[in-house]
Amino acid sequence: MDTEKLLSKRQADDAGDWTDDPELGQYLEEIAPYIGYIIIFFNSLEDLTTHFIRECILRDPDQDERLDVFLADMLFAGKCTALMHLYGQVVETTAPGKVTHDDVNSLERTLVECAKRRNEYAHAHWIGLREDAYVRVKSQSKKRGLFYKYRKFDVARMEADVAFLRASTNELEAFHERIMDQFYGRA
Repeated sequence: MDTEKLLSKRQADDAGDWTDDPELGQYLEEIAPYIGYIIIFFNSLEDLTTHFIRECILRDPDQDERLDVFLADMLFAGKCTALMHLYGQVVETTAPGKVTHDDVNSLERTLVECAKRRNEYAHAHWIGLREDAYVRVKSQSKKRGLFYKYRKFDVARMEADVAFLRASTNELEAFHERIMDQFYGRA
């Protein structure tokens, strides 16, 4: 089953949207909890990322508050990059332990995938849903014109995305514990 389409603006305009409002409303009622869970669990993941940055840098409530001035204006991608760089520095400057640069890179890929999935839900054009459940999740300008990326969402896919975000949060927590053990020589 093809779950992704890239259509030109003209192709997208020709494809049409759902015009049956009761049917669209019923579908949106069915999927709204999953969209909410994606946002809830991603926000939790972002808060955890912020907390772990603080923990890697400072352990003083007054200083943490000053650091929060900078973190509050950072998007998740910036926080993710900063945390991965801090983790990389731990790997680089401590005795060889259980955590390697490959582990840091793997975690970074997971967190980037979390952001990608969250963005597809948060920025999707749900009201413009296609009859076959394809939703526009991204607009891209290219040399040949404007293109739209569509993604097919069904309950099974949404449940899998929620589970992925929850598992990724658990993975980040376990990783942070391991790298802090390495940092403090407990590994």
